[in-house]
Amino acid sequence: MSHVAASAMPTIKLLRAHVEKIKEAKENIIRTFNGKKGPLDAGGDFSFILYPLPKIALCYIFYEADEDFPASVRCLYSNNANQFMPVSGLADIGEYTSKQILKLIDH
Repeated sequence: MSHVAASAMPTIKLLRAHVEKIKEAKENIIRTFNGKKGPLDAGGDFSFILYPLPKIALCYIFYEADEDFPASVRCLYSNNANQFMPVSGLADIGEYTSKQILKLIDH
């Protein structure tokens, strides 16, 4: 997985304040996006891989807030994602997916 740095900012900013609710709803989120749990070596407190498009995987890595740091999120795109879509389109896919995650936690 690779990180699309500047393009990913809207993708992760949308989710930072909702990490706890996302954790509670992660099974539904994974099921909705035909995803799977993230790899054990992904880091973070929890993670999952979503497929907003059949050949494009997004690995979301979540860090819960603690006494020293606020909650945070990373979003990594599959290494070959730029073969299927330009980076600007990938940024849109990430933002769309994050917005859909927020809709799922509101239900």
